[in-house]
Amino acid sequence: RSIIGFLLLGVCWGCSGESVVQQNGGNSETAAGRKNRRDDVLKTLVEMSQPESLLIVTKHATVVSLLNDWVSMGGELVQQEEPVDKVYVDRLDKALLGRIKATRFSKRDVTHIRDGLWYARISSLVAAAADTDLERATRLFFYVTRNIVLRSEEDSTLPLAPFGVAMFGEGNARDRAWLFINLLRQLRIDAVVLQAKESPKNVLVGVLLGGEVYLYDPELGLPVLTLEGDLAAGAIDRPATLSEAAKNPKVLAAMSVSPDTPYPFTAASLSEARVLLVGATSFWSARMRRLQLALSSENDVLLWQPLEKSDIVPEGVLARVAKVEAEGFQEASIGIWEYPEQRLDGNVSLNTSQLQVFALRSRAFESPIPIRNILSDRETQDVRLDIAERGEFRHRKARNRQLLGEWKSVVTTYLKVRMWRDIPPLPKEMRFIERHEQRAFKALLPTRVRLVHAEAADDAAFWAAVCQYEQGRVESAAKALQDYMERTGAHEWESGAVWLEGLWRGELKQWDKAVKLLQAIPDDDPHWFGAQGLVARWSPLAKKAEKAATPPDEAK
Repeated sequence: RSIIGFLLLGVCWGCSGESVVQQNGGNSETAAGRKNRRDDVLKTLVEMSQPESLLIVTKHATVVSLLNDWVSMGGELVQQEEPVDKVYVDRLDKALLGRIKATRFSKRDVTHIRDGLWYARISSLVAAAADTDLERATRLFFYVTRNIVLRSEEDSTLPLAPFGVAMFGEGNARDRAWLFINLLRQLRIDAVVLQAKESPKNVLVGVLLGGEVYLYDPELGLPVLTLEGDLAAGAIDRPATLSEAAKNPKVLAAMSVSPDTPYPFTAASLSEARVLLVGATSFWSARMRRLQLALSSENDVLLWQPLEKSDIVPEGVLARVAKVEAEGFQEASIGIWEYPEQRLDGNVSLNTSQLQVFALRSRAFESPIPIRNILSDRETQDVRLDIAERGEFRHRKARNRQLLGEWKSVVTTYLKVRMWRDIPPLPKEMRFIERHEQRAFKALLPTRVRLVHAEAADDAAFWAAVCQYEQGRVESAAKALQDYMERTGAHEWESGAVWLEGLWRGELKQWDKAVKLLQAIPDDDPHWFGAQGLVARWSPLAKKAEKAATPPDEAK
């Protein structure tokens, strides 16, 4: 209703740039009234940019147009580009500097706003139970790694923004790092990417807390584990610090799979790694600063985070990161990570091949495709199905709601999605198909319709398990993944299912089950490296538990 009212209001703005005039010639709108109207417009724009609205009930182009109208309503002189700080000039090319200087909002800015609103909501929800910033960071890290199933670089060439990566639920290590740092930002926790000098694809995330830099490996799906503490507990939530790794070579050496497969980082190579700030041009623009300052205090989303200091921000991100006393953290040495802008560039200009891949990967979102009518020829007894031309996209909406943290209600929807694999929604007058008739009935469905429902059902079985975990039901979640792997049919999420079940069995201290699951992961699976690290850590615990459970007579 608010969107419709806003659009009607927009007709008045679009007709003329003049104020409404009374019959006696006076101006009918006071400055306070104009401000209130602009505030209402901003509130509506935020609603239109929410993850549950954008691309579902609103379009990018509409929001872009209204954002620029909102700027014009303020009467500000924003047509002239503002100078860009030396921080950016020294680190970015002219094209990126042009994006920072641009005075008008763009489609990319709308994506940035939508993603920021999502980051703020889910980071707060996931970290709510934590007591310290380090616990919050670790909770967010594991949230990312269980919701973004690891794929190889070759299988993740489709360039997507973080929300798109999360909707598909799969990405490479750099996608995970990008999302992790974006979530941390909303909690006002600074983080950087540490990029291997010889191989830019090898990255660690360094989280800055209390003068230390805590290390997380997005490819392994694990923190770089400290050698201190109670190792007998099998804990995997205690990240080592950069200073620990630099002083003690054994910290990184312990992350190696074998002598033949060393860890990509050593104490020496880590000191040579590039220290990179993570963000995108929208975060650093003057237009986003205006929007940030206009948002009410009730809206805690962070859309603008400058690298430089200003009269509003006394200490920018660059200066805060440069306080770290370690090799590579000198201000002149710190760079800006190229990956986010490269992916965003690719995302707005998908080629024909990439569009085909996108369509294939998003096909399941269309579920369900309902049957409008069942037609029967009285003479030939032939049966024909009248099927809707487009699906209802309830599966896509469920995935969207899952990302927003509505885990309990989404599980119910996923149950329906799984049922539609056999029989899609029927006409109201026909409530069900007898079981003995289902196979013949299913054969009448076009191949595309069968594929949509089969793929959506496979998605739903996997993501329902993840939703159960998010609700704290670890045992049920692990059992759901076990059931997923035991059922017949294709298992698109097999790699992630085995990895997560193994991880969760370890959390439940079911060491034997955890080790057997992780040992079964083949060496061409992207999760293999992380699995080997856990096998080495948990195998002694599994043997100890087995020995404790063996009766004395049998032990003899």
